[in-house]
Parts: sequence; structure tokens; C-alpha cells
Amino acid sequence: MIAADERKKMLALRLCGERVLMRLGSIGLARLANLRGRDPWQVMHEINLEAGHPIWRAPIAVAALQNLIDAAEQEGTGPPARDVRRARADA
Repeated sequence: MIAADERKKMLALRLCGERVLMRLGSIGLARLANLRGRDPWQVMHEINLEAGHPIWRAPIAVAALQNLIDAAEQEGTGPPARDVRRARADA
């Protein structure tokens, strides 16, 4: 689940609405920092895999994700937050 403060930051970005947040949440991305250093095409692919079929396609999906990734990279200068899905796979 995406916390209220993170939701507010994400929803302020162009092309990022409630459905985008729902899709990010479906793959365990609950913080803007989780997107730092990520590739928008790969994130779109992960979302489509989780759904079991293509629910999100370029160019809009990639543009929305790139806006989120750019904001995440501008927000922080430290290392990217650990991806929740990868953390579970490593365990």
C-alpha cells in the first residue's frame, strides 16, 4: 500500500493518477524512491506480467513511468530504495 505522503507526491506528476498507483502497488512499489534507477520499459513489463496479460502499453505507460522515475531521481541523492519484489525473491 502506498502511504498518503507518497501518494501525494506521485499524484502531482504528469500522467500519474490513481490507476498508475494501483499498478505500481501491484508489483510492490510503494515509494517514489523504489523507482530510482529503474527502466520504465522494464517496470511496464513487470506490471503486465503481474496482471497476466498486457494492461499497460507504450507510449503513455512509458511516459508516466519516466515522469515518476525522473522525480524519484531528483528527490534523492542516496542509493535507490530496495525493490520489494526483488527482496522477496532473494529471501
